Amino acid sequence: MATLTDRPEGQDHAHPDAVERQDITVGELEDVRPQAWSRAAGEWADLAAAATEARDHIQNVLLKLPFVWAGPTAMMARIQLSVLHDELTIAHRESKAASATLEAAKSGFELARTWLGEAQAMARSKDLTLHDSGGVTIPERDYPPNDPDSAGAARQDQENADSLLTRATAALSYAADVNEHTGYELERIKKAVAYTVLDDQTETAVNADTKGAKDLNRVFSGAGGVLLPPPPPDKGSGDYNTREATDEDRAIKNKMGFFAMGSPAVLGGPQSAKHMLHYLSNTGEPLDIDVDALMGDLPDMNRNVEAQLAENAPNWEAQALAEYERTGKPVKYVQQTGWQGWTAEKDPDWYHAVGSFHYNTVAQVEVVPGPDGEPKTTIRYQTHVYDRYNWDANKGTPVPAMGNVSDAQMARLHQSGQAKEYDMGGQSEVRTWNG
Repeated sequence: MATLTDRPEGQDHAHPDAVERQDITVGELEDVRPQAWSRAAGEWADLAAAATEARDHIQNVLLKLPFVWAGPTAMMARIQLSVLHDELTIAHRESKAASATLEAAKSGFELARTWLGEAQAMARSKDLTLHDSGGVTIPERDYPPNDPDSAGAARQDQENADSLLTRATAALSYAADVNEHTGYELERIKKAVAYTVLDDQTETAVNADTKGAKDLNRVFSGAGGVLLPPPPPDKGSGDYNTREATDEDRAIKNKMGFFAMGSPAVLGGPQSAKHMLHYLSNTGEPLDIDVDALMGDLPDMNRNVEAQLAENAPNWEAQALAEYERTGKPVKYVQQTGWQGWTAEKDPDWYHAVGSFHYNTVAQVEVVPGPDGEPKTTIRYQTHVYDRYNWDANKGTPVPAMGNVSDAQMARLHQSGQAKEYDMGGQSEVRTWNG
């Protein structure tokens, strides 16, 4: 979010619908019953059908009502029925999204249990110990000392243990992924059901839920895909062009345009001036952010991206290798770290251009046969940034050298149709992860 206030202390803004990730043990994954998720999905599908039937009935009443009932009371009844019609429309769509989400969870847990089953079978056949945490140990062997065959058997034991650990890690980390992202989608759906009017903001939220459910179906069936749509923006200054512009509004717009064109440093630098000019252009069109430049100017953020990749890469590789070994075919997965917040507090230019924003690193994990026949894993990644250039009218600290120009005054430019808030975002170049 853009801001004219002084830079705050650092803060990290978590995704508003994020759920806490929980580790899954072997016993817990064994206890999962995918069919129970499928039954729940069916119940939500039934609810969606019932909501559709009720909505259609209300729609028929709304069409006939003007011909049989008139007056103030009838008008109030039509308004209430229209709101109920919107609520049932939302309930219908969100129930379908919930059904698809739960059905996707079933597919995901089935795949994780398949990998776990292979790991358990391998542990039995190779006489290895698979622990409930997913760890692997080699039992004590009574090998004769200084025996070449014993040395070879020990090496084979270690290779088998490494392969078993890959399968077990894949199963448990994928089950944790399914659990986390299913919880995320259901949390968003729960919030969306609270909407009552099917306005633009509600349409955006409901469409995001539907898309998220479809993505889960694709991902958790093993086909790959991208999870988690960007977090919804706050309402900023509210509705556009809903009040009359004043002479003060026009004077502030001219003043801000003058500084953005002639003295960008007053606003923080070239990036903040560019974003301000786009706001004043009054088009509301999305604006691209140079993410590579942003990350170059914010080295702490860049290091955080690399730390998250280092944390996730072993699980991603294990899942891809497990699927490669299961199918015998090349595998290409799309994974991501998830949307999280960052504040450009250490760079005045970017702080006044974007303030606090969200970013998400998406990685493509590919496994193909190498020249020696052994699987070769490659991870390519790209960091995506999303934000909304808008104003919080509750803030009022003026910009240095700008006189009495506060966030509230900047917000009024949007409200009076003199400027227009907009989405902004972009993605970095594609890089290869080298560990």
